[in-house]
Amino acid sequence: MQMIIVGLLVLIALLIGSALMLWRKYGWRNKKHLIVMLIVLAAALQLVNVKLVMIGHS
Repeated sequence: MQMIIVGLLVLIALLIGSALMLWRKYGWRNKKHLIVMLIVLAAALQLVNVKLVMIGHS
């Protein structure tokens, strides 16, 4: 369970990092859809991660 949580945190960090790199390289207007998709995916994974942490602590 702990490995899944850590793995999800690493994946979230990679998605947000990718979004920031795209933003810096291409600008917001050129890659808006891709940046938003990466951020939304990271947020969804974070919600799953929070649920797993809550289940682990109960």
